[in-house]
Amino acid sequence: MKRLFHGAIIGIAVGVMIALICSTIFARNEFHPVSPVSTMGEYYFQHLSELQIMFISVIIWSLIGITFSFGDLIFSNSKKSLLFKTSLHFSLMLIIMLPLAILAGWFPLKISAILFFIIIYTVVYFMIWFIETKRNQHDINEINDIISKRKHNRHQ
Repeated sequence: MKRLFHGAIIGIAVGVMIALICSTIFARNEFHPVSPVSTMGEYYFQHLSELQIMFISVIIWSLIGITFSFGDLIFSNSKKSLLFKTSLHFSLMLIIMLPLAILAGWFPLKISAILFFIIIYTVVYFMIWFIETKRNQHDINEINDIISKRKHNRHQ
């Protein structure tokens, strides 16, 4: 339950920040939780109130956060290789993220836009993966140093 709530809160926070940044750049003094020129944005703005659009956006953002929160559990299985876990996580997150990104109104439903999303997703995914891998390796090295010092001190 804690993971679910934490994931939802992080997803909403990131979603609001992205919407604020995009609104600042593209919306000229208006707040748009979804891009009004995206396929879903056009639909939302034609059929729903601003409050309903914001409510839908919050639900989608929370689902994105929950997805990544639970997706981390893939890496807790120590019996599989890092390559397998990374490939599974990458693929599963992309399969879930793509429809959520479409519903979130991040881009129009065009092949070029979908391919661009997949490229951006891949670049961001592997940047985060690289940073996390380096951070984990640093933590492992620190733990190994502590163990090494303890062994050295016991033998003296």
